[in-house]
Amino acid sequence: MKLFGGGTYLDAEDEAWQIETWTWFLRQFGDLHHLKRTPLIAPTRDFFPPTDAVGEGRAQHIFDCVKRLAGMQDWPCRLMPQPSRAELRVGELAALKPLSHPPAGTFGFDGDEVVITYEPSNLSDPLKLIATLSHELAHYRLAALRCELPGGEEVHEYTTDLLCAYMGFALFHANSAFHYSQHQDVMSHGWQSSRMGYLGERGFTFALAVFLELKGQASDAAKPFLKNHLFSELGKARRHIVKRGLLSAVLS
Repeated sequence: MKLFGGGTYLDAEDEAWQIETWTWFLRQFGDLHHLKRTPLIAPTRDFFPPTDAVGEGRAQHIFDCVKRLAGMQDWPCRLMPQPSRAELRVGELAALKPLSHPPAGTFGFDGDEVVITYEPSNLSDPLKLIATLSHELAHYRLAALRCELPGGEEVHEYTTDLLCAYMGFALFHANSAFHYSQHQDVMSHGWQSSRMGYLGERGFTFALAVFLELKGQASDAAKPFLKNHLFSELGKARRHIVKRGLLSAVLS
């Protein structure tokens, strides 16, 4: 999906698809009154109580929190770790990376049982793990429906990402959409970057702007938890949405 376009925040087609899909969400999952009661979920103890659990126990604790916040605590499913990936190893002259990049998470069925998997290395990055688990639970929600998605099946993964924003998890996805890091010591130096999700930073920032506009909530609620450049983009997206009256059809 294109993400840039003159005179719009996103490509005009992508903006129209997001607005149409938000309207569809409100028909399928709850009206505007219901959405206004959905909190903007943040990485705080109020939403994610601390735990002493480690390994799979820690993953299960985070998953249980995500399920509860998504209103899906009674939806039966089993959480499983994926096989561990090869670790990045930096030597004196070279950095060795895995050649393949398995998905951060998966959703599927084992007979009649729903199974969600996660990448174990993401236990050290709870924000990314929460984004992954909310995405897989969004798949679960969509799988329970028996109607065509706006834009059709070809945008299924984008719709799944957007549903995460509807459920209140936009902060985690916007922050995790792109990550860049560097390493340097006396023997070596280098950098690595990673991308996560389908909407990308700009798409998730627009989705967060829609979520806050529909709730009538100030952007300041997101400021302590959002990357600085994304908070600046959030303001631009909200101004664009208001100026163009993009939510008039949703609110009517």
